[in-house]
Amino acid sequence: MTAVSLIPERSFGRKVLDTLAGYIRIDLVEERMFPLSTVMRYLAVVFPVLLYYFQATFLGAGGDIFVFMLIGTAVIAGLQDALTGLTSRLQFAQERGTLETYLIEPVPWALIPVAMNIWRSVTGALLACVMIAIGWLLGAPIVASGIPLGLVGLFLGIVACNALGTYAAAFLVLFKRGEPVVMLYGLAASVVGGALFPISVLPDWIRWVSYLVPHFYVISAERQLLMGEPIPGELSAPVLLAILAGFCVVAFTSGIWLFDRALRLARKLGILSI
Repeated sequence: MTAVSLIPERSFGRKVLDTLAGYIRIDLVEERMFPLSTVMRYLAVVFPVLLYYFQATFLGAGGDIFVFMLIGTAVIAGLQDALTGLTSRLQFAQERGTLETYLIEPVPWALIPVAMNIWRSVTGALLACVMIAIGWLLGAPIVASGIPLGLVGLFLGIVACNALGTYAAAFLVLFKRGEPVVMLYGLAASVVGGALFPISVLPDWIRWVSYLVPHFYVISAERQLLMGEPIPGELSAPVLLAILAGFCVVAFTSGIWLFDRALRLARKLGILSI
């Protein structure tokens, strides 16, 4: 007599959606468990905006300098979670011995980096938007017509940073270390990406590094779109976004593949107990 399973068979698409929804629910539970931490996280973004506003006022630099620094800082803050969220969660799981529980879901392991960091990526983008909105309320001259394409640029930047995060995650799975590398990259990207100044002030021997960092393309595109004027000596916003889109395709595809290979190698070496 053949046993009949009472559990309905799910399609592959359904498994993917359930996995994404499951990780989002985990993050929402954590947000509800520590509401004060969530509130403080959003309040913290107010202070950099006020800092650059009063600094621009004190120096008599005007609204253009204020919005210039505001956009760079908002982009860096918005991309930070996308860059570090995956490695933070993986390291947390490794330290508590729960990483294997993330890997038993019958979906491709390549889906894990996307599902694991989707909520942090969304909230990071929201933080960037909140900072821009606060700056606008303080008088920053934001061009409203550039907002839709600016959101596209921010989305591409988040995808690019998620892709970079998968490289660090692959390293973390095999060697138990990866977070310091990502944090160091994030700090360096704020400099060579031109968060607070145009890259034209950088020495020639280091300026070329800016073109290898996705932060530069996001920040430059956002400034052109939201300030409504091209930056002298830089590519136009559509060209910047096109380059960023190409980077996303190449980096995300290779990063997902590398992460999947790292998990399989860790399984062969006995690092993972599954």
